[in-house]
Amino acid sequence: MARATRPPGRRAMCQARVLITSDEFHRLTGPAAAEAESRLAEFERHVQFQGKVINDAKRLQRHIRHDPHICPGRYVTCVHNPDRALCRRDDGKAGPSLPDCRLLRCRNVALSAENTDHLRAALEAHDRELARADQLAPFVRHRIQTRRQELADFLTETAVTGPDTKTENP
Repeated sequence: MARATRPPGRRAMCQARVLITSDEFHRLTGPAAAEAESRLAEFERHVQFQGKVINDAKRLQRHIRHDPHICPGRYVTCVHNPDRALCRRDDGKAGPSLPDCRLLRCRNVALSAENTDHLRAALEAHDRELARADQLAPFVRHRIQTRRQELADFLTETAVTGPDTKTENP
C-alpha cells in the first residue's frame, strides 16, 4: 500500500509556528538571539496561521519563502546563516547539520530555556565523570575537564547562570 507523502516544507512551517506562539522562544539567549527575534517577528508579520491546513504545494511554497531558517534542536536553536555556519551538510541539502553543530564556537547559536537545561545536564554529566577522575586515564580526564570548562564558560558568556555553572576544575 502506498504511503501518503506530505508536501515539502510542512515540518519547517510547523516548527516556525511553534517558535512564534511559544513564549519560551521569545526569550532566547546566545550570539544569534537578537537575529532569531528579528526573523521570527518578520515571519509572523508575513504568515498568518488561521487554523487551516495547507495541503497544496503552491500555497505552501508561498508561505515557505518567508521561512526564518530557525531550527530548534536539543542542545541548540540554530539561527542558520550559511555564510557563518561551522556545520556543513555533506548531502547537498540546505540548512544546518545539527548533529555536526559546534555550538561553543558558532555564531548561529541561540539558546532556549530547554536548550539551557540540556546543556546544564551535560555539565552535570561531566561533573559525575570527573568525580571518578582517579579511574580515568590522564588524557581522558584532561579532555573531560577541558570540555566541561568550555561548556561552563559558554553558559556564562551567554548570560545563562545557575548553580551548575561553576568554573573551577575538579
